[in-house]
Amino acid sequence: MKKIVFLSALILGLAAGSARAASQNFSFDCRTKVIRDGAVYYEYRPYTYTFTVEVASDHNGTMPEARRDGRPFIAAEPGERYAVILHNPLPIRVGVNLTLDGLNSITGEPSAPSRGKKWILDPYASVTIRGWQVNDASARRFFFTSKDDSYAKWRSNSWGRDLSVNCGVIGAAFFWDKDEMEDWLSDHPVYEYTRRDISGGAMEKDQMSSMAPSANAPHAESGALRQKAGTGMGESEHHQVRHVDFDFDTGMYRVEQAVIIYYDFVTRPIPPRPQPFEERYAPEMP
Repeated sequence: MKKIVFLSALILGLAAGSARAASQNFSFDCRTKVIRDGAVYYEYRPYTYTFTVEVASDHNGTMPEARRDGRPFIAAEPGERYAVILHNPLPIRVGVNLTLDGLNSITGEPSAPSRGKKWILDPYASVTIRGWQVNDASARRFFFTSKDDSYAKWRSNSWGRDLSVNCGVIGAAFFWDKDEMEDWLSDHPVYEYTRRDISGGAMEKDQMSSMAPSANAPHAESGALRQKAGTGMGESEHHQVRHVDFDFDTGMYRVEQAVIIYYDFVTRPIPPRPQPFEERYAPEMP
């Protein structure tokens, strides 16, 4: 179990699914309370939840997602301000490491999926992140710009290497506490009952459950997109946050498990492929 201080947006809304949202399925096993014919049992059962992320333009709303070389892709407009909307499908809190061009949206630094600072979402909630968080009360807007004018390019000076090589990708890795999930499942048990046919033959088992539907996770295909677009650091706006304690031990520890969206001004499928993941507030550009 790991305890870390994360950031949580003060205003959270109800999650709303979208046909335009990029999604990733994640499966895991959890100890589940089962009440079968009045008797209580505990069994490990599989669950699959779909995690979704939307990119919303200030002027055109949720940006439609295309498929390029088998990957989620959106067409960027130079200068367009945008926001990223994170959705939590779980009945418990999640922490989300959101990155733009491989940089954490809170610290402005590259990180592994589990190590970057995270936004905390309440059960079944969503949050809209409109910019790089630069202190407890303000953020600076995300906007599409050239790779040379991107925030990642500016941050390269601090790291002594070219961080802009990962321009053109948005990543979101979700994490949660398995014990918290199992506590919820204990409070919301699966009810099963059996019935015997009139001839006294074998019993048929019926099940009533609110388990999440299963689905196959998207298959990553070969190929890559040439990324010329990046995300800049725009004007400042009020965005109040607070620090919270959060435990997690389950989630998207590997890059391929995360929700990933590619973007660019062009759509030609040629290399290289940017990476969304590789901790403080994001330093401000002058």
